Amino acid sequence: MVKHIVAWRIADGEDKKKRAEDIKKNLEALKGIIPGLLDIEVGINISEKEFSSDVVLVSVFASKEDVEKYQNNPEHKAVGQSYVLPYVKERRVIDYEI
Repeated sequence: MVKHIVAWRIADGEDKKKRAEDIKKNLEALKGIIPGLLDIEVGINISEKEFSSDVVLVSVFASKEDVEKYQNNPEHKAVGQSYVLPYVKERRVIDYEI
């Protein structure tokens, strides 16, 4: 199994709370839609530390290949294009086997 974690910082000047809520709602809606996506959780930061990210995605897949299929899935890409990429200034990713 593979854990796929992504942390984003939302660009300054955006309504960060609304953008974070949109990201959470739309990514979590992918559960049950994308084959191989076993679990997905999106958290919105409550810390006000300067080095904090604003949103984190934690997802679980059966294999590395399932992560790649998820990343190329049209539903996932549509969420990214509409709700994530236009509003973030930084993204960090880590994938690891569990």
